[in-house]
Amino acid sequence: MGKSKTTKFKRPQFNSVGLPVNAVKEEDPAAEEHDEDDCPAAELLEKLQSPSADVREFACASISRVVQQSQSIPGFLQRGAVKRLGPMLLDGSLAVRETATGALRNLSACGGQEVCEDMVKHDVMTPLTALLRECCAGFDSAVVKMKDQKNPVEDVANEAVNLLWNLCENSSQALSMFNRSGLLDVVVQCLERHTHNVDLAISAAHCLHTVTEDNPELLRSLNTAVLGALENVLLSSQPSMAHTLLRTLAAGTLWNMKSCLPEARQSQTLNAVVASLSHCLDLDAGVLIPELRQAEEVNQGNTDHVTNVEEQAVVPMVEEEMDEEEEPKR
Repeated sequence: MGKSKTTKFKRPQFNSVGLPVNAVKEEDPAAEEHDEDDCPAAELLEKLQSPSADVREFACASISRVVQQSQSIPGFLQRGAVKRLGPMLLDGSLAVRETATGALRNLSACGGQEVCEDMVKHDVMTPLTALLRECCAGFDSAVVKMKDQKNPVEDVANEAVNLLWNLCENSSQALSMFNRSGLLDVVVQCLERHTHNVDLAISAAHCLHTVTEDNPELLRSLNTAVLGALENVLLSSQPSMAHTLLRTLAAGTLWNMKSCLPEARQSQTLNAVVASLSHCLDLDAGVLIPELRQAEEVNQGNTDHVTNVEEQAVVPMVEEEMDEEEEPKR
C-alpha cells in the first residue's frame, strides 16, 4: 500500500490558468536552460505574506503554474514552499485556499513520490485535514449566487481531495495518517455530493479506490455508511461519461472491499459491481471517442476565453497592489 502502489488512472493535472500542461511548458522553450538563480520561487513565496488576498491568490496561482516545469521544483522546496503554502490552505479567502491547494496538488503530481514524502514530512497533512473538515462542514451553507454557479467550497474541496489522493498514493506515511485521522468519512461526504458535483465525487472516488487497495487497517474500520454511499453511486442512472467513470471507480472500490462486506450484502453488492462493469464494456468506444474529443475541444475553447478575460481584469489590479506594497521600500 502507499508508496508501493502504481497509478491505475492517469489523472488530469491541475492548472490554475486553464491551460494544458504542455501549453504552459511551451510558453518558455528556453526554461530548461535557466539556472537555479532564475527560478522565481523566492519572489513568489514572499508574496504569500502579502496583506492583499488578491496578491496571495496571484502568487499561489503562479506557483501552481511554475511547478509544472519539473526543473523548478527543487528551487521551491529548498525555500520551504510546503511550509509556506501549508497555512494558505486555511486562509480567510476561499480563492486563496483553492489556488494554494492547487499549487500543492501540482507540486505533488509533478514532483512524484520523493516530493510527496517530503511534503508529508513537512506536515502538510495537518492543514489539509483541517481544510477538508471545514469544507465538508460548509458544503450546504456556502453561498451560491446563481443557480448554475459552482459551489466555491466544493471547488476548494476538489483540490484538497486530489492533493490527498496524490499523497496517499505515493506515501505510506500519508496513508497511515489517513487511516488514523478519520479522513475516510470526510472523503465519503465528498463522494455523496455526486448529485450536485460529479467532478468532486470523481476525485473522492479516485481517492477511495486508492486507499482501499491492500489496506487491511482501513478495511477493518469500514461501516455500513461507507458501503451505502458506494452502493448509491452504483445505483445512479445518469448516462454521462463522467457518471460512468464514477460508477466504475465505485465498483472498483467495492471490489477492493469484498473481503469485509457483510455476508448478507455480499451477493447483492457484487452483482451490482458486475452489472456496472458490464455496462462499461458494452459502450461503443468508436462512437464515444470522437464525441469526447469534440466536447473537450469546445470546453478548452471556453476555458481559454474565460481565462483571458479574468487575466485581463485581475493582473492590472494585482500589479497595482504589488506596487503599493513596494512603495515604502523605494
